Amino acid sequence: MSTLLRRPFGTSGEVHRITPGNAGWRYVGFALHRLRAGQSAAGATGDREVILVMVEGKAQIRAAGQDW
Repeated sequence: MSTLLRRPFGTSGEVHRITPGNAGWRYVGFALHRLRAGQSAAGATGDREVILVMVEGKAQIRAAGQDW
């Protein structure tokens, strides 16, 4: 379990990335982005399902040709 204790590798933008490969899992991975006003995050998901979890703040989200 101690392999899951990871320190952030930055203070802004993407600060964590856990993949199935580096966590020893089969399917699930995640990334954590800490964004300031005006910053954005983007990425291609390919054939993977994605869940976006907003912890705080406001966002404009565009995915699959739709805006929320």
